[in-house]
Amino acid sequence: MRVQRRHVLAASVAVLAVAGVAVGTSLGFAGTEPARASVCSGSVTFSAEGEAPAATSDRFPVGTRLRVTNLDNNRAATVTVTGPSGSCVLLNSAAMELVREPGKNVIRRNVVERVDGAAPPAAAPAPG
Repeated sequence: MRVQRRHVLAASVAVLAVAGVAVGTSLGFAGTEPARASVCSGSVTFSAEGEAPAATSDRFPVGTRLRVTNLDNNRAATVTVTGPSGSCVLLNSAAMELVREPGKNVIRRNVVERVDGAAPPAAAPAPG
């Protein structure tokens, strides 16, 4: 079997790329972990409902106050849960306008904090 020069070059580039990501992550350059804990994991999106900044949630009861912070621009909104939804936090359009970056409808790097003084809800059990 004959190894061609381009295969060796491609393999070398792949190894260097993996090593660079590993080193960058361990040094904190590529870290995506927020400095404080979030009560929700995953992205925050929005619904088209408007008026005052608010949210719906499948994890928090109606009346719960939450602070949602976009870690990419450090903008935050404090919202009140007004009803159920299919996700941990679903902001209405008024709340999303306070925290999103122009042209983006999803906040991938975020922190959701409960600000009404109550204990966070228990995590849902893993399926299986």
